[in-house]
Amino acid sequence: MKKIEQKIDEAFKNTFLLPREKAVTNFLVDVLSSKYKFREDDKKIEVISLYYYASSPLSFLFALPNYEYYSPDKTIQIAELHLKEHSLEDYSSTDVQELCKRVLEENNIDYSAYLDEDGHLDYAHYWENQFGLESDFLMSCWRNAKEKTQSKILGFLESSEAGAGLYDLNNGFDVPFDVDIDEYLQSHGFMIEKES
Repeated sequence: MKKIEQKIDEAFKNTFLLPREKAVTNFLVDVLSSKYKFREDDKKIEVISLYYYASSPLSFLFALPNYEYYSPDKTIQIAELHLKEHSLEDYSSTDVQELCKRVLEENNIDYSAYLDEDGHLDYAHYWENQFGLESDFLMSCWRNAKEKTQSKILGFLESSEAGAGLYDLNNGFDVPFDVDIDEYLQSHGFMIEKES
């Protein structure tokens, strides 16, 4: 099973992630190099939140100052990336399901026992790496953008649904639910002043 998972991982990366890499990295370069004017004042933004749409992580991304440190009332612009504007269509669970079927068929694996009455494949029996690959991809794009810009900005990856967790983009860590961002950053040597 491990071999099939790896083959589906590879197909998923090649089909859905790699074609989006340039657009996502360029968007993050623009965010880190201050192309977007988040505020009217000239307060330096040191911590960014990068949000993805929970049900389709790479269809829509947006970035803004992290509200743990900066007042939402003072935000005048949000940086947005709509991949459709880059001629990159969203991919649905049906698209992922078809990709999984194709890889299973190419490897002569009978998946008929996992089809429902409408012929939809429950691919969780073979592959559960989608979210991990998508979040790793976003972190990789962030690191590439940081390298290109030499920016010192810190970033956190968050979902449009709060239950999906929080990721430290700079270090690739999953921040535990019971840990406050301020405490987390202080434990890593960052002392950032909160806006009152």
